[in-house]
Order: sequence, then C-alpha cells, then structure tokens
Amino acid sequence: MPSPISMPSSELYGADLAAWADAQARALREERIDALDFDHLSAVVSELAAEQGRELQARLEVILTGLLRWAEQVDLRGHSWAATIDIQRHCVERLLRQNPSLRPAVPVMVAAAYPAAKARAVLESALFDDSFSGSCPFTEDEVLRGGFFPDPYGDDVIRGEGWWKHRA
Repeated sequence: MPSPISMPSSELYGADLAAWADAQARALREERIDALDFDHLSAVVSELAAEQGRELQARLEVILTGLLRWAEQVDLRGHSWAATIDIQRHCVERLLRQNPSLRPAVPVMVAAAYPAAKARAVLESALFDDSFSGSCPFTEDEVLRGGFFPDPYGDDVIRGEGWWKHRA
C-alpha cells in the first residue's frame, strides 16, 4: 500500500480521512484547484451542514422530553431536570447564533422532534402514551425561552412559584 502522502486525493479519502482533510485544506489555502477532490469535498461539506441540523434536532428532543415530563410529573420536578432543560436551551441558542440559517427551520424541527421526545418521555416516565399530547403542546418561543417551565395544573399557583426548589 502506498504511503498516504503519495496517494491520489480520492484514494486518500477512503484510507485516512484526517490526512485527506489536511491535504484538501492545504490545497484550498494554496488555491491548487487541480489537487482538490471535488466529489468527496462536496459530500463532506454537505454532511457538515446536515450534522448541524441533526444536532439542533437532538437538542430540541431533549428539551421537549424535559418539558413534557416537567408538565406531567409534577412531584418529581427538581434541579437536575431544570438544569438539563436550561443547558440544552443554551446549546441551541449557541448553535443558532453560529448557524443563523437554521433559525427558520426551528418550527419544523420542533414538530419533527416531538414524536421522538414524546416516546422518550413515555419510556422515562413510565406514563401511558396518552398522558402526552399527540402534537407538540409548546410554542417555539416556549421551547427556546429560558425560564419557561410548563405548569398545566397550576401547581406553581397553589404551592408558590419555585416550590420544587425548596424540597428537602
């Protein structure tokens, strides 16, 4: 087998992705068009864009799962759930700041993420599927807004705002 350095770019892609990426970056910086592996380069760039969308959807699923469980498992609310939701919201905010072209897709992604989030909430909570809405009960703003936690049964009104923070 030839050394990775002497391989043509298209062969290097399959043999050593890191070496291929370095060679492609070098060729781009040096503007050596003849050294570029256009087929694989376009595929890698497309995959990079798709990965950002998959990350956003995965983080939205975690937020939605947390919000669903927060709404239905009132007596189990706690700091770790709030922290998980908050951390994921910050990650989504950062991701959207770094990739503003994804922002218009958020409403569609929330709707697409909801079935998986609902399934995870059913699995994690051991509640029945019909305990959760068939479609996403939260607006895009509620999903993304820091500090929003659903209270469909009025527990915060009855027990006092942040009651769950003071339990022993």
